[in-house]
Amino acid sequence: MATTRSSSQEHDREEKGDLSSASPSTHSSPFDHQAVVDDNGVVILEKSRGVVQMETLTERLNTKYRIALYGGFALLAYVMSLEQYTNSTYLSTATSVSFAAHSTLATIRSIKSVFQAVSQPPIAAIANSLGRVEAYCLCILLYAVGQAVAASAQNIYAYAVGNAIYVLGVTGLFLLQNIIISDISSTRNRLFWSIFPSIPGVINVWVSGNITQSLLGAKQETANNWRWGLGMFCILTPALAIPIMLSLGYGMRPRKKDPNAPVLVPPPRAAGKTLGAKFMSVFWQLDFVGLLLFVAGAGMILVTITIANGKGSKWSDAHCIALLVVGGVCSIAFILWERFFARHPLIPFALLSNRTVIVCFIIALVHPTAGGIVGGYLYTFLVVAGNQSTVSATRIGSIASFSGTLCAALAGVIVRYTRYLKPIIIFGFCVEVLALGLMIRYRGSTNSQGDLAMVQVVRGIGSGFIGFPTQAAIQTVTKHEHLAAITAAYLTVYYLAGGIGSAIGGGVWTNTVPTKIRTYMGNDTLAAAAYANPIGFIATYGVGTPERLAVARAQDEAQRIMTITGTCIAVIGLISVFFLQSVRLTDEQTLAEVEERDDEVTKLKAKTAAGTVAQ
Repeated sequence: MATTRSSSQEHDREEKGDLSSASPSTHSSPFDHQAVVDDNGVVILEKSRGVVQMETLTERLNTKYRIALYGGFALLAYVMSLEQYTNSTYLSTATSVSFAAHSTLATIRSIKSVFQAVSQPPIAAIANSLGRVEAYCLCILLYAVGQAVAASAQNIYAYAVGNAIYVLGVTGLFLLQNIIISDISSTRNRLFWSIFPSIPGVINVWVSGNITQSLLGAKQETANNWRWGLGMFCILTPALAIPIMLSLGYGMRPRKKDPNAPVLVPPPRAAGKTLGAKFMSVFWQLDFVGLLLFVAGAGMILVTITIANGKGSKWSDAHCIALLVVGGVCSIAFILWERFFARHPLIPFALLSNRTVIVCFIIALVHPTAGGIVGGYLYTFLVVAGNQSTVSATRIGSIASFSGTLCAALAGVIVRYTRYLKPIIIFGFCVEVLALGLMIRYRGSTNSQGDLAMVQVVRGIGSGFIGFPTQAAIQTVTKHEHLAAITAAYLTVYYLAGGIGSAIGGGVWTNTVPTKIRTYMGNDTLAAAAYANPIGFIATYGVGTPERLAVARAQDEAQRIMTITGTCIAVIGLISVFFLQSVRLTDEQTLAEVEERDDEVTKLKAKTAAGTVAQ
């Protein structure tokens, strides 16, 4: 296997040292990579600490251990799915009722997508360099702190800060779950095991509606109880994560020495490092410069989209132009830095020459963008224009996840036997285009509850055959050492695209709804109140009143624009998926490793032998 870009390469160039003479040091940094050396001192490959840990765990895996590990993931995923299903309802209620700032919904969701995106690469880097368990503990801490801050927030700004911290934690937990399952599964089984922990959570589609209604009331009469809805997960999630961390820690403990196994040693200069040298090691391993440029570039561009499409702002405004220009410069600088200067890039650009990787990134850009556009204000639309109760609106908004999870599990079983992912993804995009097209006709205030739910079910079917299968496809062509990085890169694009979709949908909403309400209502003061707090507004103006009909008509027109836009974007994804490589899956952890393993080891040994003869 080809060695990764690491400090050991520089050691070889600078010192021409022999790794076989190095002995394990108790002073080595946990961020140092491990070198695999055979009995003759030949460097076979270099692996990060996290990868070595997972390969140690994989050797210990048996049926009982798999049941314990996957069972722990399933139990935690169930609770987290319940939190995810209810969180959007609490967010809509908090911004509308508690803070009277419902128009900030798109901004908060865009910020959420930015944090979801920017958290992926550093968490993957920590999981590789420091270890999977250590990264898991950090994410649990961020999750609990963020939920506590959001639940106790007294204004929209404090809520946004808490929500951002929470997003870092929950995103990291889902990422690490995907990485760990991918570490221990074969390419043909990976799709099923990746979705397996989410299967028990499908019942939360029905349970979540009852929970939110019991807290908020059928007509939002106890809406301020959303704080309890967030607070209870501060205790539940960390408690259920403990068995997973214990299982991983037990499985990753050092093996008894096998005289026939390759030797793992730290890099030659790991011992005796000064504090400054250790800091620089962490600095390069986590690529702080790349992270800073990435956060600045992505954040400024997304914020610009949200602001420029918002009420009272235009693309020609000076602050919008400045943000867009600086964000673009930072994005270009990020690409150049990662390509030419970063020692451990956040995103493995060398893999971008692979056609499967390119197409998967296009799908990760298109699919969430379309979903973000049509899903941003769905709950508000269902309650206000669709005349749905809290429980009904929550269930309709969540039912796409229900059908999507079941279909993803079905896709995993199909792929287990057919060994091909491409037909699955093509079918998924065909269904998604159909679903978004149906929304143009069947998402309106005059449509029945069945119509509104039906299009969500169809959309979920399409998503189930796209999201996880595409992630599995990009992982199959990546070596184990790069698995965490490529998964993080894929999810980075995925979440950024969701933020772009939310920003576009928010722009349509904020530019259409308030103007149309004023036009149809004829009362600017009442129209402003209806737009700022639509959920509180419907408590005063019942179904069929002229004021309620005016708001419903305005939201109908916004939804039509959003669904048409989403459909057009989904068509791009349908076209691109036909360029995906048709790869046959095997029982190996990664196809790339199978193809290169023998060739690379042979080359390295031949090179060493040639050097010995020359001497």
